Amino acid sequence: YDELDALLSLIVDHFSKESTKPSWLCGESHIGDGCPLLTALAQCNAPPQRRSVSLIEIRSLIVAHQIIVSLRIFDERVRHLSGGSAPNAIQMKCDFAAIILRYSNHCITSICEECSAMGLKLDHGEVQCWTVAFCVEAMQFVSLLTQAAHVEHASYFACSLSTRKCAAITELGKYVESGESKALLAWFEKGVALCARSAAESNAVVEIRLILSDQQQFTHYMQKYHESSIALLKHFGWKRQSKLLGWQLANFLLSSDRVEGALPYLLKFVSGLIREGVSLLLVERTLVLVVQHLEASPNLYLKELVDFYVILSIHSAEKNDRLAYCKRLFALLERNNSTKIRHSVRSSTPHRALYISAKSIPSRITATPGDVLRIAITVTNNLPLSLENYLVRCVFRMASSSCSRQKPTGGRSPLFECSYNHADGVNRFGCIWKGEYGVLPRDSVSETDVPICSGDEPQKSIVFEEREKRGELRGGNNVLTLEAKASDVGVYMLENVDIEVAGVLYVTFAWMDIPEIERDNSRRPICFVYRKAATVSLRAVKGGYALSGVAQRLDFELSSGSEPIGDASTSLRVTSSNKASNIEFWDESTSKWLKWCHPQVGSLAVNEHRSMTVYICKALRNLTTYDEADSDVATTSDQICVEWLGKEWTFVVEFRSLISVRATTSLLEDKALLEMQMSRVRDDGWVILPQEAVLLESSIDEPQIPAKLLNTKLTPIVPKSSYRIVWVLPPRRQHSEETVEHEIRFAYRVRANGHFDPDIPEGVYDREYVYEEDIALTVQRACYELCAQLLSSQPGAVLCRVDSACDLIVSLRSLTNKVETVVIGVDADSRFWAINEKHKLLYVKESGLGQTSFSVVPKMVGFLPYPSITVYCCHHLRTSSDKSLGHIEQSMFGAHLASFIRTNGKQVHVLGAFNPSADQKSTSSDKSRRLKEAKSRLTKLFD
Repeated sequence: YDELDALLSLIVDHFSKESTKPSWLCGESHIGDGCPLLTALAQCNAPPQRRSVSLIEIRSLIVAHQIIVSLRIFDERVRHLSGGSAPNAIQMKCDFAAIILRYSNHCITSICEECSAMGLKLDHGEVQCWTVAFCVEAMQFVSLLTQAAHVEHASYFACSLSTRKCAAITELGKYVESGESKALLAWFEKGVALCARSAAESNAVVEIRLILSDQQQFTHYMQKYHESSIALLKHFGWKRQSKLLGWQLANFLLSSDRVEGALPYLLKFVSGLIREGVSLLLVERTLVLVVQHLEASPNLYLKELVDFYVILSIHSAEKNDRLAYCKRLFALLERNNSTKIRHSVRSSTPHRALYISAKSIPSRITATPGDVLRIAITVTNNLPLSLENYLVRCVFRMASSSCSRQKPTGGRSPLFECSYNHADGVNRFGCIWKGEYGVLPRDSVSETDVPICSGDEPQKSIVFEEREKRGELRGGNNVLTLEAKASDVGVYMLENVDIEVAGVLYVTFAWMDIPEIERDNSRRPICFVYRKAATVSLRAVKGGYALSGVAQRLDFELSSGSEPIGDASTSLRVTSSNKASNIEFWDESTSKWLKWCHPQVGSLAVNEHRSMTVYICKALRNLTTYDEADSDVATTSDQICVEWLGKEWTFVVEFRSLISVRATTSLLEDKALLEMQMSRVRDDGWVILPQEAVLLESSIDEPQIPAKLLNTKLTPIVPKSSYRIVWVLPPRRQHSEETVEHEIRFAYRVRANGHFDPDIPEGVYDREYVYEEDIALTVQRACYELCAQLLSSQPGAVLCRVDSACDLIVSLRSLTNKVETVVIGVDADSRFWAINEKHKLLYVKESGLGQTSFSVVPKMVGFLPYPSITVYCCHHLRTSSDKSLGHIEQSMFGAHLASFIRTNGKQVHVLGAFNPSADQKSTSSDKSRRLKEAKSRLTKLFD
């Protein structure tokens, strides 16, 4: 039969080129006396009517026998298969089903091509009726072996037959509507008569009878054929052809006034085109048509109507149309406020009304429970009108290691672990698995994939919302500030952003659908909520240090942390870490200075800060030095311990003494003297008011004898000054060379100087302070008695002026009546005096007297202390030509000689700079005159 098929093709091809054609090839409207059914022709070896045979009948006869032969061969092969080769039988069925489909498709394709070559018309009803019957019968033969959808390697033949069947029944509908179906039915019954008993087994016979006899049945089979063909075409990937069939079916149903039946097909057709990204200019008319039909049933197709309104509001060609559809959208949402429409937006979703941008959201957010978090998010409104009734939510869900979502995703999401150590007060975060964000495709996560944790661990989340609405969501970009309150401790990751419109439309953006995160998954925002322990901190002390010897203020900053402190009786315990410390604390409850204090704190809310003031006083102890030193840099450090809520904090506070003390002893003739010189080099704002100065000998066996105080009238000690207290030691110690322990007790009070604000209540700092010290004294006999005087170097001037040279005249009287050469050294604080030449030789005459002078320059206005004077032995035999020690090496200095300096502790008044007139001249005679006068006064003083 394959050879007959080829021969027939050659014959038709030959006569198609000839002008004279046989009659069986020229009948345009004649197929046969009856419909040539495959079931009937399979039982015949020749056409029933040989005189009026047609091309369709011959082709149908050939293909019928090809199918029968193929089935017989299949039966023979099945008999030879063993019982255990079932897979081979299945494959054989598919192979023979493919043969039947290929023969059937070749037959109908050849008929169409040959009729076209012969110039025959194929648009009359008999051809359409035969086409439907032929396709139905061919599929029935295939179904004897297997389903057509299982024959993968014959998909083209199956899809072609299905497409031709749908096209034929569509054309056949025209004849049914026009009333010509009765003639077609009579013609069809003649073909059925040839089938004899097998007619009852043919689906084509039953279905064609129903199609041609009843309009309702025709509609039923029209829809049935199209639906089965659409399913088959989709199965084999013929998507565009399946959409065309759906469109044809929808148009047929619309023409039959079956709008409800046509709408699903219209929706599928339009939605498919929109998903494929087809230009809306091509489908706008169709979309408008669909919307018109959907508006008749808005409650039934609410979601689809909303989607189409959005598309038309954005992409309609005319501005007025865009505004009109947008108003319809808002009205539709207001009318259906009881309905909830949820729409998940993916990055590939076209024609979105709203966009989300997370550029302003930080990738890492930290907070403690109770904190108010704020983030900024950008919402883009593409609608032509503003949205008034809207709500934006940003949801962060807790990342839990026990969450069941970790299993189906194969560990792609990161796993975090959070712990808090109460003993150490330390939070620890760990990423125990970083996940596979770099290889995580968006399609691997379903739109409805929401992490669902186990029943014993409910899923926790942080929801950010707009607390203060801005009124409306205008067209374009809108930056919204969302707030949320952190509650439970954990690691939260951005899950989705929801936008609610009019309480009906809920638009959801999953975290992977936000553009910035889709491009880089590592930018997914993460919120860390951790516990923050209560803390105590010390504010920086004013000036960087505290003063010892006077009351001082310390400010502590308290923070409750992430948990409230509800006990109103909580208090601090402030003390010194050193048990032997000489620091006292002002206790407000007793209004006394104690070794500790307990300021009341009270209750604190979450993350509340409170400032606590503590007053301390470090007593002056062990300040005495026997050498010159820069007391301004001499500092001590003490540790202040603060206890609160069972925890302890230690702070190091740096102290600098209110005064510096230098003690010297000397034996002046028959009296042993102790001189205590107190210096105040800083302008700290406090005035010391001496109350008592006592020097006692530390003796166990003998009664204590207080030393005699020479300067009994104690005067206030102002800042940036020096002060001297002199005692005469008891008579029994005046000529002793042994070391004797003494106790110094200096009691004083303080007051604020001028405009100085101590920032301390007067009731706190107004107290008696005591400086106590134990010193070991070795009485040394003074070798020399010195006296100094400061005079201005300017002619006719007596008082010293700043930055003007002055003469420091030093007069010496020997107490040993020994003729020798000594070195006079002068030193001073560089802030007060500038001294170019600090050492000079002085020849002590037989009379025991000597005098020299130094040039000094005052650098500050006010009452300045005299420069210190020191006497040394000299290994150099002085001659009359020696003027200074500038050319003498340092090795020529001898031992330090004990001396009594009468001007220790005194001050000189320095005035401001003075511009002398042009006629004032400096003369050496005036200087000599003043020197003589000074020498004369000093001589009288010594006498």
